[in-house]
Amino acid sequence: MTGTSNPIRPPAEPSGSGRSMVCVLGAHSGVGGSTVSANLALCAQRRSLNRESALLDFNLYEGDLHLLLALEPEHSWRELMREPLALDPTLLMSVLVRHETGLHLLASDYDGLRDASVPPDKIGRLCKLAQSLFPMVVVDCGTVLNSAVNMALTSATTILLVMTIEVPSMRRAVRMMEALNTLGYGRERVILVLNRSRREDQGLQAEAEVLLGQPLAVSIPDVPEDAREALETGRALCAGRSEGAVVRAYERLAALVMDPAQAPALQPPSWGARWMQRLWSDAA
Repeated sequence: MTGTSNPIRPPAEPSGSGRSMVCVLGAHSGVGGSTVSANLALCAQRRSLNRESALLDFNLYEGDLHLLLALEPEHSWRELMREPLALDPTLLMSVLVRHETGLHLLASDYDGLRDASVPPDKIGRLCKLAQSLFPMVVVDCGTVLNSAVNMALTSATTILLVMTIEVPSMRRAVRMMEALNTLGYGRERVILVLNRSRREDQGLQAEAEVLLGQPLAVSIPDVPEDAREALETGRALCAGRSEGAVVRAYERLAALVMDPAQAPALQPPSWGARWMQRLWSDAA
């Protein structure tokens, strides 16, 4: 595309040494953004040893992280949005629910059937407060770039964009990358994650990297028996296992977000790549 470049928004300042906040965006509904969020947070918690991590459910339309973690929270973050409550560490810790692994969840009770209006300024304060309390914070942002999500992104040290290889997902992933760029988030802030990856789709994955203009950093394999186990037991895969292809992929992803220097080097898109991006964008 031609035209002036968008200003690049600088990475959020960490609240302390080694602290990170990862915002997870789904390119399309059904790509598994919440599943990635939950398993990433569990693996990050495991890697953090004695330091506890937090998982925030900012999905305003399908907030189901508590179900993936088999938790029954008594409180939700809607309570933190009520005026005139003062948002402080004591209040935040009182509404978190602790998983057996040590991971702390801020649950959502939004289901897409009610008004989901959220004050963006409170979202910003909530994110900053969580960063001050936990060395690693993972935020499930759903699939919509609404004002609440936009405010959360301003605090993110890393943005994960989760997609599958299907055409609707790829089409929206390209549009999402364009939107993030317009908002000032450069490619160096975004890590691409391919969920439900299959070996026979490797050729399509290479084409996806051309369309998106950067490498797919992590591919999470499609292992139906693992997915069935998680469904039948009601537990996220990384909560009860430490081996297997899917768990190893999440471990790589956790290592990557905790040390972004491991991310694949970004290369300037070639003429052919820019042409394909323009063609795809115009068709969309």
